[in-house]
Amino acid sequence: MSFFSRHFSTVSKTFPCSISNPSYLGRRTVPMSVSIRHNVITGSRQVLIDGQTVEGTKGYSGIISSNSSGSLGLGSTVSFSFHHPPSKKDVHIEIRIKPSFLSFDYECLVDNVYVQEEEWKVHQDLRLGLSPQTPTLNVKVSSYRIEVINSERKCFFNLTSTLTSPPSEPENASVWKSFSEQMDVANIAKSSYKSSHLGGSFPGFPSRFVGLSEDQFSEEFLNKRKVELEDFWRKLGGFPRIGGRFEVMRFLGFEKGRVAGAGA
Repeated sequence: MSFFSRHFSTVSKTFPCSISNPSYLGRRTVPMSVSIRHNVITGSRQVLIDGQTVEGTKGYSGIISSNSSGSLGLGSTVSFSFHHPPSKKDVHIEIRIKPSFLSFDYECLVDNVYVQEEEWKVHQDLRLGLSPQTPTLNVKVSSYRIEVINSERKCFFNLTSTLTSPPSEPENASVWKSFSEQMDVANIAKSSYKSSHLGGSFPGFPSRFVGLSEDQFSEEFLNKRKVELEDFWRKLGGFPRIGGRFEVMRFLGFEKGRVAGAGA
């Protein structure tokens, strides 16, 4: 896959919902998130539930795709059932990928009920003058280290994060990630805001360009890059609903991917 295709053509859409838990009396529900990652150039796609790829959902969804009967048609539908451990019940998911002018539209049904995309919910909150309910994310780039892997030098930055969602206690995480790994997750997160009014204000990631005379492993260069990365994560931490993004939360080391209620 080309650099352009990998970083600039993958769309990520998230559909948060709540699943009833039949093992409890009353109206108790369990939050669940359905995501579709789709490369609009190559057509490759996969579905994730609570940040984990669902086996059997990787495939091709182009403008013209084959359906279950083997005939060709516009767009495609990804349909499957699975057991959702948190709610202790079987759930049926259907994602419809429909070609639109120079892009695609995405619909999600959970147990035959339409689920609104997360960014639509953010828009409704703002339109009604409500404050979007989302955890507070604070990320610091505390240090860096250089490692030799397969005879090649690589630099990794230590990202220490705090996720706060009252009334729950703050959660802390720490991971070591390279510049390229951080760029990858930034592009995935940005793609999920493509069709949103927030897309134009998504924080820009530092340029990967290195001047011909610069030593990318020098203390001066790495300290400058550390400051640039911390500035990016500071801005991203204040972006609406970013605390409910599974791909970002798992990348930062939060195993749950999100806290209860984030984006639900």
